[in-house]
Amino acid sequence: MKMETIFEQYDCDTEHRVQAIFSSIFVLQNRMQTAGEKLQTQISMKQWLLLAMTACCPEPHTLTNIGNLMGCSRQNIKKLALSLEKKGFVRLLSGGNNSVHIDLTDKAGQYTKEMGERHLQSLKLLFSDFNEEEIKLLFRFYAKLFAGMKRVEQYAEESD
Repeated sequence: MKMETIFEQYDCDTEHRVQAIFSSIFVLQNRMQTAGEKLQTQISMKQWLLLAMTACCPEPHTLTNIGNLMGCSRQNIKKLALSLEKKGFVRLLSGGNNSVHIDLTDKAGQYTKEMGERHLQSLKLLFSDFNEEEIKLLFRFYAKLFAGMKRVEQYAEESD
């Protein structure tokens, strides 16, 4: 069964549409990860995301700060960073208060530069069915989805 079929079946009322959107987020993530790892074979998509988030994360680039940005635990970030360190993409540096900082290496910069065209082409293909206004709307909708996710996280914390 194709996702298009699920969208057709679930396009009957709000409750079903919400269920389809929710499940399709996971399917889309899996498909993006699979395609992305075919385009870039040196590192995984999660490792690439760590590099990208480190590059745009405000200082200090601690495991905790990057984990908060990526929605991952400090431990998961450390596992990703250790594997990237073995490959020469990052250096892990000790900071104050037992913090660990991630420092991007020249190899990470070179890799980003080399993969830049593939990433741009992938984004063009992914969003080729959208016009500029639709992209603005989707951007706003995603911001609302993240606000909703924050409420779900708070609910989960209260339910413990």
